[in-house]
This record gives sequence, C-alpha cells and structure tokens, in this order.
Amino acid sequence: MENNFILNLEMPGMVIFDPLTLTDYLREKGILTNDLLSYFVSNEEVGKEVITKGIIIPIYPIPEWNYSIKINHEKNHYNTLNDCNQFETNQFPLTVTSELVIISDISAITIDWEADFFLNYEKNLDSKSDINHYTKMPIGNYGVSIVGYSKDKTDIHSECGYVFNFLSVNNLPVFDFSKSIDKYDFVIEPLNKFMQ
Repeated sequence: MENNFILNLEMPGMVIFDPLTLTDYLREKGILTNDLLSYFVSNEEVGKEVITKGIIIPIYPIPEWNYSIKINHEKNHYNTLNDCNQFETNQFPLTVTSELVIISDISAITIDWEADFFLNYEKNLDSKSDINHYTKMPIGNYGVSIVGYSKDKTDIHSECGYVFNFLSVNNLPVFDFSKSIDKYDFVIEPLNKFMQ
C-alpha cells in the first residue's frame, strides 16, 4: 500500500469509499443495482444521504487523465503544495468501518459495482487495475478535504492531481447542499480545456 500513486481515470470522475460501509448501506436499503451512481442521481434523497452519512465522496465531472494522488492522514496536519495548489474544498464526510478506503475511477459505482471484489480488495491486488487504489485508515469518522494542484498550470504534461487530507473527527462534518455535487468545480488547470 502506498500513500502516493497514479490513478488512471477511464471515466470522467472518481469516488472515495469504504467498501464495507457502502455494502452495509446498500443491504440496509435493499439497493440491488450495479449502476449505483445512476441510482443515487435518480433518487435524490438517497444520493444526498450517501454523501451526508460519509458513505461515498464523489468527485466529478473531471477529465479522464493520469492523476497523481497523495493521501495525507496525519491527525492535524494538512499537506499543502504551496503555490501549486489551485483549490481546497471544505471537508467531505467519510465513515470508515473496515480500515480500508478505496480511491477509484467512478466506474466502480457507475457500471461496475462488484461488492465481493472491493470487500476482499487486499486479496485481489493481483487482479486490480490502475483505475483503483486503496489506503488503510483506522475505523472512525473523517472530514476529508480535497486539494487540487498542478506543478505548472500552463503545461499539459506537468504533474497534476489531488491531495486528500483525512482528519479524524468525532462527528461527521455537515455537507453543504446549497448546490448539487455536480456543480462543484474539481477540474485542475491546465485540464480545463478538456471539459469545454
């Protein structure tokens, strides 16, 4: 397991989740579809609940790209890249129940939800692709802020990606639904032109 890695997106988004937290929620609600994202979008209250309860953190739309991902889970230290930072979000809620956090191409919950694969992720490392990765995190509640950065905002070949800052909290942070999740701007310069 590494806390710095490249995530190769084949669809325009990514998602963060604990597979046990997500699977337990789906079982509790009787949700059987493999296309979870469409279900969450079509059922707005459920979609809001999975974010509010820290079941998933969706990050879209962003261009398909090879993103540099940095995981920071020091308790009170936010990793920054100084003048490379383009934005930092407020904290998203995340509930960890299995000590395993998946960071994946959004296809994991769009067309390809495979509960057994993600629940047994560490046993399936030989068959995983570079569209998903994982980190270990103690069981508990987290506030996760997202930093978007680019080493050179004008060079398409410059390293760019995201820092995910995991802060352990007693109570999940409250997510602001004053605008819908797909209205958030997670796109990093110089990749904006791919979204036009």
